[in-house]
Amino acid sequence: MDDQSIAYEWARTHKHDEEDYPFFTILALNILDGVSKYDYDTTNTLMAVYDGINDKTPKVLDKKVHEIIEMSRSKDPLFPKEEFKEIISNLRIALSKDLNKNSYRQFEQYIWNNIS
Repeated sequence: MDDQSIAYEWARTHKHDEEDYPFFTILALNILDGVSKYDYDTTNTLMAVYDGINDKTPKVLDKKVHEIIEMSRSKDPLFPKEEFKEIISNLRIALSKDLNKNSYRQFEQYIWNNIS
């Protein structure tokens, strides 16, 4: 099984804390907005994590955001379609404004501890 498949299966089957779900969404928005500093393969693996939780996202989180993320993904799903670039950027900024950076770093470590 490749890294993307492992990441997807972990995200899909693992019982995540409800407070982690916004971080999964912000992770995807960071990748699509180009602010992620990971290499291409790592970024693909992280988007596989996002894809794995997408259907499990609690209803309290706005499903519209996930619909926009899905619609924005191009043939290369790490880059949004041109017409969605501004929307993705604005969503990322809006959802990240109250983000606790230390909590987000812990979240990223949580992912790496489980998929590596």
